[in-house]
Amino acid sequence: MKRTVMVLLVMVFASCCTCFAKGTWMETKDYWPSGEVRVVKKADSDGDLLEEKYYREDGTMEQYIKYDGEGHKIGEAYYGQNGQLREGADGWAAMRWKYEDGNMVAEGYYGPDGKLKERKQYNSEGDLVAKQYVGDKELPAEEYNPIPPLAGETTSYYDSYGRPEGTTSVEYDDGLFPPFWDLED
Repeated sequence: MKRTVMVLLVMVFASCCTCFAKGTWMETKDYWPSGEVRVVKKADSDGDLLEEKYYREDGTMEQYIKYDGEGHKIGEAYYGQNGQLREGADGWAAMRWKYEDGNMVAEGYYGPDGKLKERKQYNSEGDLVAKQYVGDKELPAEEYNPIPPLAGETTSYYDSYGRPEGTTSVEYDDGLFPPFWDLED
């Protein structure tokens, strides 16, 4: 009787969650009632989370989150049912974060086309010190219609007479973030 109960418990656990030791990491899966994978979590040998993938009931990936070895979230992306990046209500489809000495020092925002469109940099106290709109050599104000300046932001605008009304910082590639979103970066 005890053996039957143990076998049943093992079968129930296996149907809800599957763990595989693969080299130096483990993968955990959770399933929809239909049998499709719902969540896949990958952790290192210490149990620290490395990535999470969330799937819809139809099997298409909806969200991807990546972590560094220190437990910081370093990437997040949302996908449509067609497998392409999908922009959310907050205006980005994917984001990246960079850390130094445990502090977040930069954020990069990607559009649904996978192109980097904005980045922010922070000082060691967490204050915003730079905000740049990244584009294809068009005026960022025309491409993104940015909100009024925040601390550390520079935005350039001119009136119809050519008089400056403000300034914008535009960068095309400073190496801080890759110009295109990629799960493997």
